[in-house]
Amino acid sequence: MACRKVDRAIARKIIDSIDNFLFDCDGVLWEASKEIPGSADTIAALRKLGKKIFYITNNSGKTRSQYVQKCKSLGFHAAEEDVICTGHAAAQYINAQNLKGKVYCVGNTSMGVELDSFGIKHFGIGPDEVPGSIEQIGIQQHINLDPEVSCVLVGFDPHINYMKMTKAASTGAVVGAIKIPARKEPVVVGKPNSVMFDLLKKEHNLDPSRCMMVGDSCHTDIFVAQKCGMSSLLVLTGVSSLEDVKRYQDQSDPESKFNIPDFYCTDLKEFGNLI
Repeated sequence: MACRKVDRAIARKIIDSIDNFLFDCDGVLWEASKEIPGSADTIAALRKLGKKIFYITNNSGKTRSQYVQKCKSLGFHAAEEDVICTGHAAAQYINAQNLKGKVYCVGNTSMGVELDSFGIKHFGIGPDEVPGSIEQIGIQQHINLDPEVSCVLVGFDPHINYMKMTKAASTGAVVGAIKIPARKEPVVVGKPNSVMFDLLKKEHNLDPSRCMMVGDSCHTDIFVAQKCGMSSLLVLTGVSSLEDVKRYQDQSDPESKFNIPDFYCTDLKEFGNLI
């Protein structure tokens, strides 16, 4: 599978064939609280051409409203409907399941705000102190479990501890630590899973063949693009390098092809100069 560097001819074909651009954020548009030079100008140029822009992030630490404010502070035009983050996507997904009862949230206050926006009852955000002595940790009678819990939601939690993992029996290592004793496979909302794009596609009636995912990570951004039938553009300002792309091209594992972008460029400024 070929991965081609974007030149002016390729950029023109992209502009002619793509209506919707989905951008990963950190490593593509900004680094922490600083815009990657030229990225805001490129977004503005695409908007001027009539393209729809979406901001897609795996970070659950901010609400959509907070991401809109961050976008605006760094020079990116954005409305809440343009942003999909894991906290909002998870709340939207849970709401669509029509679950009865409460959500036990191993997460942060932003996730709570997103759950509240759908009227979903939840608890668990914040510290959960270990009761009694160290010998009592994990003993069932010393753990108060709420029988109304029908779902456990896990994201970034600065207060994660043994007590929370025992109750959730839960992102990354936390999910692994919880799913094994719980003996249940989690529904992963973030990339490379398709949940966020599926929600976005339904809400905005998107045609995947007219969408392009722009990201810095082969194993999340590019993977979800290929799995969902979108075009993909890798920028080399973040996680993945051309060496990573070559490694995936050389691997015989059929899954490796999903990590190979259709196109790449050094950064968004380079892409913007070509359109």
